[in-house]
Amino acid sequence: MELPAFVIYLSAGAYIAIMIAVLGVTQMLSSYFDLKARRQQEERQEERRREERRYEEERRREERRQDAEAAERRHQEMMVALVAALGRGNGQVDGEGRDSGQAELIRAMQRTIEELRAENERLRQQNGNGNSL
Repeated sequence: MELPAFVIYLSAGAYIAIMIAVLGVTQMLSSYFDLKARRQQEERQEERRREERRYEEERRREERRQDAEAAERRHQEMMVALVAALGRGNGQVDGEGRDSGQAELIRAMQRTIEELRAENERLRQQNGNGNSL
């Protein structure tokens, strides 16, 4: 018994549709997994970039803190040296036993230094972080 032509064409069409579906599903799954893997790789790269930015920002913050500490230390050393230099010059007299006029200048400079220290301390307290710039 011979099948009618439309049944043969219909079965051939069904076979082709099944093959296309099987191949298409495979292609779709492959494409899906490729996209998923690419997306995960991009997310890892972005996370790595964020970590690098955080590290760089933390490094810059630490450098600024160290610079501020070094500036404060140099400032304090300069003030100590200035006070010591002024203290050595305090009380000098000329050949006749009179004050040479430098004593008043030295006292004024010492007052200015103390005022600057007080202002520096006030600004440090105002900043709230203990660092002066």
